[in-house]
Amino acid sequence: MKHVAWIPLLTTGCMLNLDGLMPFFDPLHCSEVTEATCDPDHPDWSEGHDPDWDRACTPCDEPYDWAEEHPWREATLDGDYTEIRPILDDYVETQRFDDASGKELDAYLIYSHGEVPALADTTIVLNHGRFVGIEHYRPRVRFFHELGYTVFVWDYRGFGKSEATEAPTLPEMMNDARLAYRHAQSVAPDPEKMIIYGMSIGGIPAGEMAAKFDACAQMFEAAFNSITAKIETNMALSLPGSFLTTGVAENDVKLRDSTTPTLIMHGTIDDRIHINESRRLFSAIPDSTPKDLVLIDNAGHGLGFAGGVPEQGVAAYGTIMLEFLAEHAPECLSD
Repeated sequence: MKHVAWIPLLTTGCMLNLDGLMPFFDPLHCSEVTEATCDPDHPDWSEGHDPDWDRACTPCDEPYDWAEEHPWREATLDGDYTEIRPILDDYVETQRFDDASGKELDAYLIYSHGEVPALADTTIVLNHGRFVGIEHYRPRVRFFHELGYTVFVWDYRGFGKSEATEAPTLPEMMNDARLAYRHAQSVAPDPEKMIIYGMSIGGIPAGEMAAKFDACAQMFEAAFNSITAKIETNMALSLPGSFLTTGVAENDVKLRDSTTPTLIMHGTIDDRIHINESRRLFSAIPDSTPKDLVLIDNAGHGLGFAGGVPEQGVAAYGTIMLEFLAEHAPECLSD
């Protein structure tokens, strides 16, 4: 475990079963986009949403603007990255695949710009967080693209332009995650060079992918580790959270035998996902498996307000990832 300024850093049962619910989701389907979700000056703008980063403006019949200008934080643009390039249309390939119910899930493959030869054929399979959908996480896709990766990003049921308008249950999400990874394998430049990436709530589908498939590496950013851990660290209960879930979303259980190189990153001021969730997952990964836990000073959770892990410096963030891959997962890199 490392500790630097950009720094290297909960069980089952079922009395009352929460597996059919996703109480931590806050999706916005494209059919629900209105002036109030797009304009922070609108009287119905949701209180507590960041006016710079929480806008949702793209209706179902319009494409996402991958080149939109964003108000990057001063801290984000560091080192060689004094700007974050737009993603040109030539790099974007729309992907659609069916969930288990036969409805289409929305996804995109954004190809590498090829200027970092070691990463030209490396694909990040991005499982994003709880809010709105892909539109909200385009800045994160921009970071990966700027750093030189190919990115496969998909929307869960009820999010963005995915056809189903209701958020998934946990079993549905696990099934969709497996379908998403298989689809990503079918379109990735090199299916042997795929990194499973879970951000926030995206740690749940990322954990399912990691438990079922052999990726060259797995990365978790401010990630939800388990319903058990969330309950135990965030609710004043007299009984353990393990009584409330059957274990379908318990990464520290599902990945306790994982041999996949694992990078876990978490912000020191994250007020959404307790830092102990990352510590718990790190402890669960076998010591024989290459792993790092990296704590990022001054990083909060997600894009808004304080900004999350990469918002504290894209160059530093990219260096952490690339050095981890070079040392622990060289199979992810091209010669």
